[in-house]
Amino acid sequence: MGTLSSTAFAQTNVTMYGVIDTAIRYTNNQVTSNGKLGSQTAMTEGAFQGSRVGFKGEEDLGGGTSAVFKLENGFQSNNGAIDQQGQIFGRQAFVGLKDKSWGELDLGRQYGIANDLLSNYDPLGIGNFNENEWASFYYGTRFDNTLKYTKSFGPVTAELQYSVGERAGQTSIGATSGAALSYTQGPLSIGGVYQQSKDANSALLKVAGLGGSYVAGPATLYVQYFNAKRDPGFAKAASNSGGALANTTLLSNAGNTLKRTDSVWTAGILYQATAVTSFILGYMSDSIKNVSSAGDSGRVSTLYAVADYNFSKRTDIYVEIDRTSLSGGEIQDVNGVMPFAGASLGAGSANAASTRNGVGIGLRHKF
Repeated sequence: MGTLSSTAFAQTNVTMYGVIDTAIRYTNNQVTSNGKLGSQTAMTEGAFQGSRVGFKGEEDLGGGTSAVFKLENGFQSNNGAIDQQGQIFGRQAFVGLKDKSWGELDLGRQYGIANDLLSNYDPLGIGNFNENEWASFYYGTRFDNTLKYTKSFGPVTAELQYSVGERAGQTSIGATSGAALSYTQGPLSIGGVYQQSKDANSALLKVAGLGGSYVAGPATLYVQYFNAKRDPGFAKAASNSGGALANTTLLSNAGNTLKRTDSVWTAGILYQATAVTSFILGYMSDSIKNVSSAGDSGRVSTLYAVADYNFSKRTDIYVEIDRTSLSGGEIQDVNGVMPFAGASLGAGSANAASTRNGVGIGLRHKF
């Protein structure tokens, strides 16, 4: 940790931190260069977290008010490439004011509030392999040009988000707004969220979700449900294009003349067997209405398990296994709008597969 100071102003504490999470992973039914399917062994990002290095700081302004900031770069630990669309600080980049009485207001690139709330009720806190994180693409992970306000009232926390569309004369185009409320007391936590995004053609994405967790001795139980509705043709602009909803991970509904509805359940348990060993079991399931313009339905589900051993507070090694399944119209989804799960299983092709099995062993270090 470094410290920057000035003779004229209060002291600012700046901390450098990071995570490196890397795995060797085997999967079957990956699309090959000739359009067929085959198995793959690769070094990838880890099962738990995207690798990152960041800086955060806080300056006491007096009277219970502080200035805060965070700059966080994401990178792919297997090859050193910048992650998140090539944005230097693509994970987070914001500055804000925090007050003991009035709460915190942050401005910049930040996590969306659906991600903030629902990650609390996910046994992995949202995973990092494609197969154990796909649910997060329904509501988006991070948003540029975002104002986010957070205020706690005892056990209750309220959160508001508005991501500016920045279109002259069309202030709502490309904008995302929402609100979240959570309650945490003792072993119980529950919360709810609503988030809405508007694309370049005023098509809407509406997400509403609920979740809860409960700690019972060495076990923590998790459950959540959210519903995501995309208007016909809903789409985000290409990354780094400056267009509406660019640099988000939102799922598209491009090419679909019908409103797509995804109803997603996640449930799981984290069991702390010893001080250094833990086990995680999780299940995600999405029931889809209007996969395509044909009006067909479909389903995507993933069952996964993780065994984790901690060498220290900062370093752990783990084994993860998972099985992802597609059914109904999702197998023949010619739009390939299910990121990584549908599209990479060859959805819409003659060689489409209905299942994928994966296993990985990873090493994670935090600093």
